[in-house]
Amino acid sequence: MKYLFNGLLVTLSALLVFSCTKVVDYDLASTKERVVIEARIIKDSFALVRVSKTAPYLTNASTPVIKDAFIVISNKIGEKDTLLYKGNGYYKGDNIIGVVDDLYSLIVQAEGKSFTASTTLPDAVPFQITGNNYSDGKNTFKAKGYYPTIKSTLPPDAYFLFNYYKNDSLYRKQKSDVNVTDSKFIGTVIDGLETPYPYQVNDVAKINIYRITKEAYTFYNDLGAQLTNDGGFFSTPPANTSTNFTNGAIGVFLGGALYTQSVIITP
Repeated sequence: MKYLFNGLLVTLSALLVFSCTKVVDYDLASTKERVVIEARIIKDSFALVRVSKTAPYLTNASTPVIKDAFIVISNKIGEKDTLLYKGNGYYKGDNIIGVVDDLYSLIVQAEGKSFTASTTLPDAVPFQITGNNYSDGKNTFKAKGYYPTIKSTLPPDAYFLFNYYKNDSLYRKQKSDVNVTDSKFIGTVIDGLETPYPYQVNDVAKINIYRITKEAYTFYNDLGAQLTNDGGFFSTPPANTSTNFTNGAIGVFLGGALYTQSVIITP
């Protein structure tokens, strides 16, 4: 698998028909603030958006959030949902729920400008946890422990984010770990694919696999190793990255779907 990138993931190059991705190049050391929008709508969930501003790359200052944005999401039949502010830059919808293959448009008004983006939701891909591979930690690059394995059949040209949990906590070797891959790289049939992290007996191992849009994959791939993020959907992007928002905003509006499985580790 590609365990290389900081960020999220994505699917279906055909979605670019609805939402073009472009690269916005800014000076990392610049003190000029830019609006940052990280938005998602996931299958069977309400829209969630975080609006903030960039800070200079070489600074320890916290990310400044925008508390007075006006945000509306709409679907292809014209239904609208005005998102409500929930604190710390987050806005959440309470009317429109994500539906596979639907088209969603987002309008964000902030800092005197209007920013727009669109996305479509791909469907989730089922998988099974099929066993545990044990490593004794000797003469191997793997640490001692049990490595759950998964089995699935993937669509071609699809992209994925793998989130691993250990006893309900996000499992990472370092803070910047986010595991992304695509079906071109690992193939459309996987059987015995190991987790990248070891578990011990009686640990609860939970695996979340998100299938999301290609724009998001490009966005988080562009983040690369430039910044450490929080491993979730909402991280702090650098100034040089792609965006599917208009009018100069940095960020991404992604659609996706989640499939999750868990197992208690036994010898």
